[in-house]
Amino acid sequence: MEHKPDDFSKIKNSESTKEHTLEADYLENTTVIDESNLTVEQQLGLKQAEERLERDYISRLEKRSPEYTSCQYLCKLCLVHIENIQGAHKHIKEKRHKKNIMEKQEENELRALPPPSSAQLAALSFTLIEAANEQGISDDDFRIRQEIVNEMEKIIQQPLPDCSLRMYGSCLTRFAFKTSDINIDIKFPPKMSQPDVLIQVLEILKNSDVYSDVESDFHAKVPVVFCKDVKSGLTCKVSARNDVACLTTDLLAALGKLEPVLIPLVLAFRYWARLCHIDCQAEGGIPSYSFALMVIFFLQQRKPCILPSYLGSWIEGFDSKRPDDHQLKGIEEGEFVRWEYKPPANGAAKNSVGTESKTKVEQQKGGGKKVTSSEVDNQSNAKEKHGNSLLAFKTPHQVSLGQLWLELLKFYTLEFALEEYVISIRVQELLTRENKNWPKRRIAIEDPFALKRNVARSLNSQMVFEYILERFRTAYKYFACPQREKVVDKRNIGSGCNIPENELECTEVVEAVAKRCTSKNVDSSLLSTLDSSNDEDKEAALSLISHECCELSCHCNCNEHQPYDTNSSNEFSDAESRQSLITESPQKKEMHYVFDKFILTSGKPPTIVCSICKRDGHSKNDCPEDFKKIDLKPLPPMTDRFREILDIVCKRCFDELSPPLSEQQNREQILASLERFIRKEYNDKARLCLFGSSKNGFGFRDSDLDICMTLEGHENAEKLNCKEIIEGLAKVLKKHPGLRNILPITTAKVPIVKFEHRRSGLEGDISLYNTLAQHNTRMLATYAAIDPRVQYLGYTMKVFAKRCDIGDASRGSLSSYAYILMVLYFLQQRNPPVIPVLQEIFDGKQIPQRMVDGWNAFFFDDMQELKKRLPSLGKNTESLGELWLGLLRFYTEEFDFKEYVISIRQKKLLTTFEKQWTSKCIAIEDPFDLNHNLGAGVSRKMTNFIMKAFINGRKLFGTPFYPTVGREAEYFFDSKVLTDGELAPNDRCCRVCGKIGHYMKDCPKRRRLKKKENEKDDEKEVKEDDRETREKRCFICGDVGHVRRDCPEFKQTRQRNNSVPGTQLVRSLVNSQLVAVSQQQVERPLRTRQSSECSDSHQSSYSPQPQQFTQNSSQPASINQTQPQPISQSKHVPQPQQGAQPPHQPAARPMGIPSTSHEGPWHSHVTPNSLVNNGTVGNSDQGFQGQFGKMNPPSVPWDHGTPPTHFPLLRGAWPYNMPQNYMQQGNASYPPNKPFYPQAGPLMQSNQRFSLLSQGHPHLNLNYIQQKK
Repeated sequence: MEHKPDDFSKIKNSESTKEHTLEADYLENTTVIDESNLTVEQQLGLKQAEERLERDYISRLEKRSPEYTSCQYLCKLCLVHIENIQGAHKHIKEKRHKKNIMEKQEENELRALPPPSSAQLAALSFTLIEAANEQGISDDDFRIRQEIVNEMEKIIQQPLPDCSLRMYGSCLTRFAFKTSDINIDIKFPPKMSQPDVLIQVLEILKNSDVYSDVESDFHAKVPVVFCKDVKSGLTCKVSARNDVACLTTDLLAALGKLEPVLIPLVLAFRYWARLCHIDCQAEGGIPSYSFALMVIFFLQQRKPCILPSYLGSWIEGFDSKRPDDHQLKGIEEGEFVRWEYKPPANGAAKNSVGTESKTKVEQQKGGGKKVTSSEVDNQSNAKEKHGNSLLAFKTPHQVSLGQLWLELLKFYTLEFALEEYVISIRVQELLTRENKNWPKRRIAIEDPFALKRNVARSLNSQMVFEYILERFRTAYKYFACPQREKVVDKRNIGSGCNIPENELECTEVVEAVAKRCTSKNVDSSLLSTLDSSNDEDKEAALSLISHECCELSCHCNCNEHQPYDTNSSNEFSDAESRQSLITESPQKKEMHYVFDKFILTSGKPPTIVCSICKRDGHSKNDCPEDFKKIDLKPLPPMTDRFREILDIVCKRCFDELSPPLSEQQNREQILASLERFIRKEYNDKARLCLFGSSKNGFGFRDSDLDICMTLEGHENAEKLNCKEIIEGLAKVLKKHPGLRNILPITTAKVPIVKFEHRRSGLEGDISLYNTLAQHNTRMLATYAAIDPRVQYLGYTMKVFAKRCDIGDASRGSLSSYAYILMVLYFLQQRNPPVIPVLQEIFDGKQIPQRMVDGWNAFFFDDMQELKKRLPSLGKNTESLGELWLGLLRFYTEEFDFKEYVISIRQKKLLTTFEKQWTSKCIAIEDPFDLNHNLGAGVSRKMTNFIMKAFINGRKLFGTPFYPTVGREAEYFFDSKVLTDGELAPNDRCCRVCGKIGHYMKDCPKRRRLKKKENEKDDEKEVKEDDRETREKRCFICGDVGHVRRDCPEFKQTRQRNNSVPGTQLVRSLVNSQLVAVSQQQVERPLRTRQSSECSDSHQSSYSPQPQQFTQNSSQPASINQTQPQPISQSKHVPQPQQGAQPPHQPAARPMGIPSTSHEGPWHSHVTPNSLVNNGTVGNSDQGFQGQFGKMNPPSVPWDHGTPPTHFPLLRGAWPYNMPQNYMQQGNASYPPNKPFYPQAGPLMQSNQRFSLLSQGHPHLNLNYIQQKK
């Protein structure tokens, strides 16, 4: 039996800790195996068995572990505790142990390799220089690239004279290959933005004949424009204000000029990485410039070091525990790097992860010294400091290039712990992962100018990491062992070897290099000086070869930076030196090294890992999770009969889910009661008003109460302590006898107090000065008033989202408000449009200013004037079914979520790059708060799930099928079909509460449980809990001993309740259609399916969406005079009539006339069903007849379709009379920077000439089980 050590110790109290200490002391003094009780033969057998285990790195524990008391052995390779010898033998046979044994044996072999000879080092130096010369760019190549940049700058400066271009990247550092791209950065003035510059540059380059293949990648982390220079064929990557990359480039370029061995060493290292194919970020590798950082880090950590570090203990006030307080700022005079010290803020100093964790460890070790607040204050009160550090040593080193190459490979193969430390070229001491708060996985490389960035973060696969480690071992083994010259028969070379012809014979390479050196007037015998015993001569020969023969110029004064002077080179003219070179050159020629792909990779290709889904086997471009890759099949043509069915389904969603007038009145009463209580008990200047879906025309029954509280005398919350007010309000609300579950949430973006109303069961929240949301509510209500189809589609979309479990933003999907914006955007983009863009209708050239919370909340709200300005609004005559199917097709076939933003504030398409929201899968802009992306919290998995639902919905609603009458909702809103039977992703959700935004360890529910467990830590809280427990009583009858759910009076009241609970409304839309259809007179073909697993067994724990109600509970005087309108007269949607309720009151019913609008017999004798609030269908009682129950058969022409209904959107005398007290006319009457306070009265006055619904909802009398929220 094996036991892995647990790094996370459990929280224990003081008594258990003492017991644990005593037990540990006892175990430490107890031997693991008592050999005194064993016989001699048993002891001999035990000794032999343990000797055998020692060879597999399994040894007996000297003392028992207090955590694994029954274990006797420990595997040092796998770090696994083992109980006995039998378990050890079983562990030896495991796959992971065998793998670790092989790696350990290979490591021991590598450590046992003999040191290289001088001839071997010389051959290595020769191979590295030749590889750098062949692969790297020369001076001429650099000049060509610089001319390309200058020419592009002239072209761009013609339309953009304030912009300038600069080269950065490997071309400037001289670490580039001959085929490398040219990285160009644009510097632009502050008045311009990065998206504007790159979009204009894209058009400029497209219109130029100098460049071809001009494309853009604005969704990359660094947006770029690609183009190819026609003359040279080189690819250019143009970015804008990539300052960090330019700073890093300047540092690397300066180091390359000061240290001669750096450029050939980096080029060889990069060439090795390219041959091993580990430098491709898109396939799970690491970026190319990270190899330069790795080389520099090695030269700094080597003993003795070749390059200096820039930050360390020699700087006064430098703290190795807080290395990020000192930052590099740039290069000065080409020889120094400028650093800056900025003291952290008090909060940062106290909450530093690395400092805090280390301090705790030191305290536990027995030091007992705490970091006092005065010490922290001294750190935070320190002044800013600036200084310079040398980039390179002025004294030259005497180490050959070949030796540095071997040491580099050995350093990362055997010496440096890649998974423990961070590769940082800033700091002298090794940085641990805890210092950076980075996980201990794979490779961590710090960018010297972007301290929070792990350069190797693209290496996200353990398989690729292990492949890189294997390539390091292979390379070190190959280059550390002497490789002799071999003549290979070209005819016998396999196709997989990939050995270049010019590397088949060493003599060919030597002859080619000798010819090149002769043409440059360089003595070829200098190549062999690298294995001379004279270090000075060795360095001189290396530098001379690298600069004169191999054209790797460092662009600096050789007299200043080379480790030899002009006189030292004359020493090679001595006869003795020449004789030594001659005697050693045959020995050098025996050594032969090549950079061969087959040798360095052992024929093993790397594993390709997708950067999107983190799975192996495909790249990002071929990821199957990208919904744009799905090929959608064309839909069959729409039939008149099927169009009518879709119309009925959309109408039913609206008819059955809209709140009744009685519920509106109840909400107004709850609001008035709360306001009276708060003004009396807390603040007499407090004012409350409803907003959200309770008022915007898209609310469901039993929705949440969204309440905004303001204080008289305060126009905004700038001078108020919102957190203190919210906490004080929560304490007051706990005294309210009609409320429960009071929970203040002060850490949210908008602090709120959540509560539940006891009597109605409604949940609600009170926020402070959420005045922008009130204007948002008004605008949505205005859109709903323009055309009745807006509300129909809004309700259908919300039902669709809830059935698919994609309508809860707190669990990682989109909110219902976001789906309403999607509906409005589609209706605006429809051709011809159904609704206008209200924010683009104004007089003059400038948009009127209506500033609220720093944002312009203007929109055109003069409904009387809208008819005159836009007489063409009624041109769109599509039916509800056509629009609903068109919406599904629009978001699956036409709209590109990657490129564009859903924005209802403008008709013109808005790109994600303009908003700089390219990293988000779905971008939905709030119409007023332009920085708020409602799709920011949606992950890629959730996006794919949402798009799958839309695609399945497109197919379901777009394929003509005629379900049995009364079972349409069951067919079209089958969650198993819409989601393929899958559950919504919960990878971002907390495992405790199911919400997003925090980890399980930070869950508020878990925190409350911990508080209850540690009651002794807070005695006051215990007393309050005890008092609440003693005072628990039924608030209905007042008796002690039971609660509301057990009260007999409550049960009677519950049975008399005629309303349908909001949490059951949507579910019963589908389930109610499961009634028997055997009594129907006409049998229709029905597609049979298995019961939906998602709809039956998986019900989301969402909160129902709020709905809209008027603040005035008064009933229109003429409402009792309303006459019902059968569906046969209205075709698909009822026409405007007298006595109709306004759009913001979609569910207004005449008092005392429960079912006056549904006349006529049910033709199939099927008990009709009611559509209810969470997207499903529930069975109704025998006395109920719903929207379709009273429908006359002739009203639905099943066999013969009718032409599409025309919607007169703006009839004769404009029927929407918007009151001045809610819909502000124009701008004159609205003062800027003042919160909006709706007066008592309806959201929109009821107009008796336009009916959104046939009047009267069925009388409901359902026995239900209230779903737990």
